[in-house]
Amino acid sequence: MKRSRLFRKTAAAAFGQLLARPASVLELDLPLLARAVERGDLAWPSRLSPWVRGRDVLDVGCGRNLQAIGFYAAGARSYTGLDPTLDLDSTLFKDSRTRWSQRTDGGISPRALMTRVPRLRYAVATVADFAAAEPGQFDVLVMHNVTEHLMAIEDEFPRFAALLRPGGRLVFRHPNFYCWHGHHLPPRTVGEIIPGDAEQSAVLDWAHVRRDPERHTWIDRTQNRIRLDALRALVARHFTVERWEETESPPEQGIERLTPKILACYPEFTRRELAVKCAFIVARKADG
Repeated sequence: MKRSRLFRKTAAAAFGQLLARPASVLELDLPLLARAVERGDLAWPSRLSPWVRGRDVLDVGCGRNLQAIGFYAAGARSYTGLDPTLDLDSTLFKDSRTRWSQRTDGGISPRALMTRVPRLRYAVATVADFAAAEPGQFDVLVMHNVTEHLMAIEDEFPRFAALLRPGGRLVFRHPNFYCWHGHHLPPRTVGEIIPGDAEQSAVLDWAHVRRDPERHTWIDRTQNRIRLDALRALVARHFTVERWEETESPPEQGIERLTPKILACYPEFTRRELAVKCAFIVARKADG
């Protein structure tokens, strides 16, 4: 029942947004919009509406979903999804209705979406290659849960700046590796804890924070482990930070397990570094 009410509320908000948009946005394929709403693919684009409305949007690490439709509902002038791993002919999408990265058949491929929706395209390329090919072509560059996986992250931010027009904005959500569930492995919620489980013990209650080469071999392949202050300094080298909002982990994702005993185990980290679940950042490229 709770999910049903949430769906109706989200759907009503999405269609309400459309009615307030210019005529070009009202050309959006309504069956696709309904599918995107049902999948939960409008939440992130809706949050970014103030920055994407009327602008050319580049979605770095776009993944497999229908968020492109959400960006049109939010008023984007055009949408480009960039992802080096995207299969343009696959209909398997990440399902936002399930909690953790399951794939389901979305019924349409990215290639078919490009044919069906005007001003929508996908590019299968690295940021480096795309920045060299299309510098200064976008008003807004967005990323959702991508930056923690950029293994050469310091090299990427000047490329982000290069892709934007003067005064363009970078808007992204950064999950913090150092929070209770920042390892991206089970348990991701307190309710998933299995007492005595050997695999979970390698990451449970911040055990992943101090990397162990034997128990944490996956970290060097998938997580850059950048700390919050280092990330802010990196952004500030290439942009002017306009908004930096940090959100703590909720109780179901471990904040109540951050006891004085745990803090004493990690004296090199502040409580904030271990408590913050994610940061939401808006940054502006210089005009010149």
